[in-house]
Amino acid sequence: MMESNVTQQDHWDNMWKVGDTGWHNDKTHPMLAKYLDKLTAGKEKQKILLPLCGKTVDLKWLSDLGHTVVGVEFAKQPVEEFFQEQDIQYTVEDVEAVKGKVYKSKDEKIRLYLCDLFELNSSTEGQFDVIWDRASLVAINIQDRTRYADHMMSLMKQDGRYLLDTYEYDSSKYGGPPQSVSDDVIHTLYGEKCQIERLEKFDSITEWMKINWNIEHFYEKVDFITFK
Repeated sequence: MMESNVTQQDHWDNMWKVGDTGWHNDKTHPMLAKYLDKLTAGKEKQKILLPLCGKTVDLKWLSDLGHTVVGVEFAKQPVEEFFQEQDIQYTVEDVEAVKGKVYKSKDEKIRLYLCDLFELNSSTEGQFDVIWDRASLVAINIQDRTRYADHMMSLMKQDGRYLLDTYEYDSSKYGGPPQSVSDDVIHTLYGEKCQIERLEKFDSITEWMKINWNIEHFYEKVDFITFK
């Protein structure tokens, strides 16, 4: 079993196995679709990183638009299900540098690394034009957040663009996942090196969350991050 500094791998493997994957969306994420032109700066053929990607359909959507997409995931099931469900032929190779494997579409426009997120670095894949962080920072153990943010910034080109989707709620009533991420935390993690532009903040609370998590608000926040 590969070790992961992100969370307990067997925990996430089990969630995929039993289908407890409420974070998975079978449609393109609306915030990605809404801000794609800003995220890509209107450019074609961008190289885009999706950390902790699961089997998100965002991967294929971005690839169909002509971009090269690289995902990182440490649970094997969603990686294989992505290619099967999207009917994409793929190959699998061992990658010693990341202590894992890479699953590649035949045209290599989609590459999914099965490994610890922190093992993927710029010597393996170079740097990225775009990072789409939809369910990654909110899944990271709190004690790993600084390391995570530094790692993401090391993977982003100097003129790169980073779309960060996070949640904020009363963490004294519910401890996650997903983790609550305050504005102060975002600015502590990224503010020294980056400009942070708030694009959206809205309450996406559901009755299920109110009953099961005992919270009154569940704010979704979207930030656009670039180097200063």
